[in-house]
This record gives sequence, C-alpha cells and structure tokens, in this order.
Amino acid sequence: MSLIKLSISFLASAALLSACSQPDQAQCACLKQAQKVNHLSEVIWSATATHQDTILLKQALEKKESICKELVQSAPDVLQQLKEACPQ
Repeated sequence: MSLIKLSISFLASAALLSACSQPDQAQCACLKQAQKVNHLSEVIWSATATHQDTILLKQALEKKESICKELVQSAPDVLQQLKEACPQ
C-alpha cells in the first residue's frame, strides 16, 4: 500500500514539475508585448519619433496592460525565469 502511495506521489510531483517547466502561452505573450512596448519607448525617446509612433505606443501599452495583469505582481526573478523560458 505504501508503495502505491509513493508511486502516486512521485507521479503527481513529476506531472506538476513538468507543467511548471512549460511557460504559459499567455505569459510569453505578455513578455513579447512588453518587449514591443520597450522598443516603441526607445523610438519615442529618440529624436526621430512621429505622431504615429506615439499612437502605436499607446495601443501597445493598453494591450500589455490587459494581457499582463497577473504578472504585474510577480517578483523580478520570476520574470527573468520566464524571459529565459519563452521563445524570443
């Protein structure tokens, strides 16, 4: 009986670790959108920004805010791990 419990515990732990090692697609989408916002921000701070760049940044910020709500409260080390796990 204890062997069965041990096996179930091991399988549950393995499944949990496997699931946690795969980045959530929503989290990767958030990271990608944040990178887009960063790029557009660099354009805005350069001397070559246009009015269209400003509009694109505003839209990108709104989209980022909507898809990144859960990650806003995450610790910086969690975000770094996510950045490493998500395809760029």
